[in-house]
Amino acid sequence: MWHKLYGAWNVACMEYKKLIRSTKMIILAMFLIFVNIQIITPLKQCAIDMDAKLSYFEPFIAAGNSGMVLLILPLFYLTMMADYPQEDESTRFYRIRCTKVMWVGGELIFASMSAVSLAVFSVASTAILIIPKGQWIFHFSDATTKYLSVYPDRTGDAVVQLLPINLYNQVTLPVAVRETFLLLVLYFFLLALVLLLSSLVGHKGIGIIMDGFLVVGGTILCAARSQIQWLFPMAHTIPWLHYSEYYRKQVFPIIGSYLYFVAIDIILILLCLTVGVKHRKV
Repeated sequence: MWHKLYGAWNVACMEYKKLIRSTKMIILAMFLIFVNIQIITPLKQCAIDMDAKLSYFEPFIAAGNSGMVLLILPLFYLTMMADYPQEDESTRFYRIRCTKVMWVGGELIFASMSAVSLAVFSVASTAILIIPKGQWIFHFSDATTKYLSVYPDRTGDAVVQLLPINLYNQVTLPVAVRETFLLLVLYFFLLALVLLLSSLVGHKGIGIIMDGFLVVGGTILCAARSQIQWLFPMAHTIPWLHYSEYYRKQVFPIIGSYLYFVAIDIILILLCLTVGVKHRKV
């Protein structure tokens, strides 16, 4: 048992090292530029207007609750993972030395590592970018919660859309960080599992198309606020969509979103293990 786990871990580490050494990581620089324009600049202007600093965690919450960011960030993730699982000579050599279950298990571990890594990078990078206007506080800042009180005519401003009243009126900042982080990780992991399963059945391109459909389709439906949005993972990834503006009423139970991701992920994992063992290509 421990031998299999150790072998799977080695497969995951091998894949992870290839990823962080890949030239595709340059796409993270593009992500920083995008986030700086879409998230950081409006929040800094908010801090200037309110003469108050933000929490270092608020930019990440804003990014994880932005429809535009949740359209672009998963596409960046898919670009990074487009050749997952890799099919180079070193990978084929390593497959010969381990069992099929061990290899698929390693790929599953790597998928989770990549998902967590991008979420952690998002937290760290947004916090660093907001440093001049940030502070270590563990509650929503006055800069965001009192913005509409000071400027009631600015309901259409970017900061109001980034940190909506549905969020800071309903949950504390630590809860918002936790839900945003975990749901984002589960979203990335689901996308990676689709890529892995499609590769195992010999149709990697279909996996990319399916993921693209989930991302773009979810974005359109969330923007339209259609009830069909809950069929797509993106709606379950955005915490503020789960809440009404007042009365602490949940439009959709947050636990339901966790169950949605866990159920689909378990099904995809079982399919990957089943196909991985039976498919001769692996």
